[in-house]
Amino acid sequence: MISEGTRIDKKENISEDEIEQRASSEIAKHKGLVVVNYPVRDLDRLLTFYKVAQDTERKLVISLKQAYLLKLFQGTDNVYPDLSDVIIYKPRKGWGLIGDDNFACVEDEWLCADKMGAKESLRDYKKWEREFLEYDNVINYKDLQENPQDYIFRCDFFELKELIDIKPANGVYIKSSTEPFDNQMEINEKKVHKWLKLFNLPLFDKEFHASGHANGQEILNMIRDINPEKVYPVHTVYKDKFKELCDDGIEVIYPILHKN
Repeated sequence: MISEGTRIDKKENISEDEIEQRASSEIAKHKGLVVVNYPVRDLDRLLTFYKVAQDTERKLVISLKQAYLLKLFQGTDNVYPDLSDVIIYKPRKGWGLIGDDNFACVEDEWLCADKMGAKESLRDYKKWEREFLEYDNVINYKDLQENPQDYIFRCDFFELKELIDIKPANGVYIKSSTEPFDNQMEINEKKVHKWLKLFNLPLFDKEFHASGHANGQEILNMIRDINPEKVYPVHTVYKDKFKELCDDGIEVIYPILHKN
């Protein structure tokens, strides 16, 4: 048997319900914009923070990518919120005219967005994005700037540049994603800290993420139930934690990397 051991050193799990409770409690203490980072494809975490938004009388603001993902589930018996129940964030693109009252307009090349008080080029947006630009529940940085207390803004590493326009005051940043596990992620994490320092956003990252991996006891119990003759631990830096399986008569073999 080959078994992953990502969290073989952990003894417990954090549930989505616990994240909701902790996030709701923390957010209730803050009056400014709440910025939260969770994986873009994790719709279960989106659902959690949608519930957090309801708990704290705010609206969850999602990206165009997440709007696209949610739309794929519309009209089915799913547990995820309807697109009309969230807010879609419209970022600046190449022309940078979102929210700018000074613009030039050329017929047939521009999409007039009266709600934004500006006009922006359709060429700025990918074809799949354009559909969402005309939704009634679309906002831009000015809305987050003017009424920060009304929103929870989902913002990952690649969207931090939006804070330049939003200029959040008295806000908070909640990280609800995995810890860095390679060099590039560690470099990005340091960059995130500099962004947060620049905008004076306190960071909350402990106990706000639920892993999709089983904990140590669950892994060991699973292996015992299957009862293989041999186990090969992979994807772990705590391979020695598998040793206690030897007491159950299961041989533990550590894979060795052979270089040519």
